[in-house]
Amino acid sequence: MQKRTGLLMIVLVLLGAFSSFAIVKSFKKPVEVGQIHNVKVLESVRSPFYLPQYLAQNLGFFQEKNLNVTISATSAEAIRASLIDGRADIVICGLQRIMFSPAVNLPQPKIFAVAAARDGSLLLARTDNDPKGFQWQDLKRKTIVGSAHNDSTQIALEDVLRDHGLAPYREVTIYYNIPDNLRIAAFRAGTGNYIQLLEPEASLVEANGFGRVVASVGSAAGDMAVTAYAAMPGSIESNPEMFQKFTNAIYKAQLWISAHSAEEAAEAAAGFFPNLDKAVLLNSIRRYQSLGVWAANPVITKESYERFHRAAKNAGEIAGPIPYESIVINDFALNAVQNVVYVPEEEKESKNIFQRILGR
Repeated sequence: MQKRTGLLMIVLVLLGAFSSFAIVKSFKKPVEVGQIHNVKVLESVRSPFYLPQYLAQNLGFFQEKNLNVTISATSAEAIRASLIDGRADIVICGLQRIMFSPAVNLPQPKIFAVAAARDGSLLLARTDNDPKGFQWQDLKRKTIVGSAHNDSTQIALEDVLRDHGLAPYREVTIYYNIPDNLRIAAFRAGTGNYIQLLEPEASLVEANGFGRVVASVGSAAGDMAVTAYAAMPGSIESNPEMFQKFTNAIYKAQLWISAHSAEEAAEAAAGFFPNLDKAVLLNSIRRYQSLGVWAANPVITKESYERFHRAAKNAGEIAGPIPYESIVINDFALNAVQNVVYVPEEEKESKNIFQRILGR
């Protein structure tokens, strides 16, 4: 009787093990095979604001999709020309650089994914010793070292000022004609009461002790499609597979961010910031994470697009309406949300335990 019982237990254990192995096998992701796509991505600035694409590159999400991606930076002024003349397949930049088209009889680039949910610029003062804390009304009759007047971050700032009853350039002076590489030096030398910066420059200024972050423009402006990925319509039509795979990788990186700490993100992205102090990079990512700057997914909602469109129109940066349907392609983003699944490493380990037990 004992022998029968023992034999029965062995059979049950083996059945359970093979059943578990079948479950584990169902989680195993098939290796993707197919054409390797070379993709040239140009960004308007090297900043943790664009963190999802750095993670997609360094964590192998692009490679998983057979994408050989190169990411380079160029000036904001050159970003659109680089897209039109073929130096870039995809650009990521402020939406204003894509919407605003002084060229005549040229195709309108299309936006197909977002990496950020809101503006990433921060307002810094020379001191933060005011006991009542910063109030937007404090900017009345003050001066700000801002970005170029047609930059998306500048449009977001002006929108916030108007929301608080302050007329840009009348009640608040904004210096928009100082070159980007001289803005911090000008502020340090005494120009402006405040300065508007992205990360990691904001954290660098704080680390050097000549400015303190007092407000987030993005938090004040709310969710707004300020930054997006864009490509020429002909390129999208001729190679939809590549754009789908690219969007899938970006979405996987967005999912990764939601499941990992700022420390892990800083370590993964560090290769894109070789000359930046690790503590500054970590502080930049931690701040953006706390502010909810990065989008949860790449879908460009009509509400967020129209919010920016309205802000750009109020700033006088677009002559006429540019309908959402005429510039946004959401097919790739919606497909990614429906089909891409990210499983954190610790969960993968638990799912693979039976494989290790069975020596598979």
